[in-house]
Amino acid sequence: MSSPIPEEFADFLSAKTSIVLPISSLSVMYFVYGFYILLFGACIYTNFSRQRPVGEQPNSRLYLSLTLTLFVLATVYVVAYTIEVVSRSIVFFTVLETRNYRLLVNYLLHDSEKTAVFTLEDMSSVLLNIAADWMLIHRCYVIWSSKKRVGVPLVVASLGTNALGLIAAIIQAVAIADTSTDSAHSLYLLGNTLNAGYLISSAIVNSLITLLTAGRIWWIHRQVRDHGVHSSDRLVQRVSVIILESGILYPIAIIVNLIVVNSTDGVPPPFDMAPIVVLVAGIAPTMIIVRAKLGSNVGSLQDQVSDIRFTSQQAHREGRSQTHVYSIGNLSVATRDIEGEYEDRTGMHREAKEAIAV
Repeated sequence: MSSPIPEEFADFLSAKTSIVLPISSLSVMYFVYGFYILLFGACIYTNFSRQRPVGEQPNSRLYLSLTLTLFVLATVYVVAYTIEVVSRSIVFFTVLETRNYRLLVNYLLHDSEKTAVFTLEDMSSVLLNIAADWMLIHRCYVIWSSKKRVGVPLVVASLGTNALGLIAAIIQAVAIADTSTDSAHSLYLLGNTLNAGYLISSAIVNSLITLLTAGRIWWIHRQVRDHGVHSSDRLVQRVSVIILESGILYPIAIIVNLIVVNSTDGVPPPFDMAPIVVLVAGIAPTMIIVRAKLGSNVGSLQDQVSDIRFTSQQAHREGRSQTHVYSIGNLSVATRDIEGEYEDRTGMHREAKEAIAV
């Protein structure tokens, strides 16, 4: 008859911790990662499926590079997390089979492979967040007519948030290398606290970016309509919904993760939310890019409202009527047209002709 598991190791070697949680966590992570692969493939396809105008190429290359960076970092995280979960499960099963609890103690207190994998996970997640912030802030900055008073605070907030994340990752990496001392344990708790602050700050910054983007689109629509330009309320409402549903996925995932982690009272959740948060950080901006490109590439899919279009009907001039269409890439020009109307009402359509797609 096998000896009972010591009480101090019971939580680590329970069926839920050693079997159910690893299987459920990996299953959910790979399901989300599979969706990300399809989304990334769609993004690459839409980028190369048609020749883009010369004016769009710089930003298109920037977004493509950032999208590729997001996917690579997400893949690195998935590989590292898989190694961590599989290695931990192997250790737990070996301990259960051999009753060699010294093996479990060594793994928990000072295991170099575990330290390397944890560090890789933490660093890749922070770098992924930096790339996602860069893309979303750039798009918000352009939609706000490249106004520094909008872009600079967002950049500063993002830098501060991600600096906090890097510091937390470094502290945790140092602490987890050897947690046998009280000082190392205290250092690890400090890293956890800083990481929680990083996640909360990231949720706030990303929520602000999303709301600024959606709010600016709504403002442009209202100003265009006030100046006698007819546009579709239904279209703009759906665009705002798409931006909110896409851009705000990340802060929602962070908030849900924080709630789950801090409300379980020591009971493990059904699956680990951490990899989902990391993957959503890459999925959210990629989804915006894909839906925008699908909307602009397929004429019959005008209801795909991530391609924003404002159609203005001007009074007959010299016996002809002129119509100007603003797409998502022309929002900054449309805004300049609207703002210039107060000084020179006739400058609106002249500037519209100079629109350059983002």
